[in-house]
Amino acid sequence: MKIYLKRDTSEENSRYIVYTESGDEKYKVVGKRKASFERAYVMLKDDCVAKIRDTHLGVIRTYYVTTKENNFHIVMTLSRDKVSIAYHGVSLHIRGDVLNKSYDILNIDNSVVACVCRRFSDKGDALEININDNNFEMACIASAICLDSVCTTDSLVLQAT
Repeated sequence: MKIYLKRDTSEENSRYIVYTESGDEKYKVVGKRKASFERAYVMLKDDCVAKIRDTHLGVIRTYYVTTKENNFHIVMTLSRDKVSIAYHGVSLHIRGDVLNKSYDILNIDNSVVACVCRRFSDKGDALEININDNNFEMACIASAICLDSVCTTDSLVLQAT
């Protein structure tokens, strides 16, 4: 299944829109931002299907993800030119270049769960998420949201502050 994740700034609490290959909106991501954390909610119409809480302390960011299928967290350590990523609570890991938005999400046996890359289309700049295992759909969407959030400035050190 191929879906797209696009930033949405149409409203104050809007974060992303997830849409299908045919261009139909599948999920909307809304959130609330505070000084030391951010919360995001993946919404299927009026139903919250995933919650993401981002906390950061210096160069370490932790994302707590709650879905109907599982709970896990992603810990990212940022440095000048790279990001280290560790999953806890789910058997996933990352291979590729997160900073350039070209990476795979792998299962514990190194099978590819999803491929994520940047795509340009008539809807603008978006992340293409090609999910190979539908059991991990929400984990892949939440991961892409978390990983995309560290790629908003040119300097990882600035992002960590």
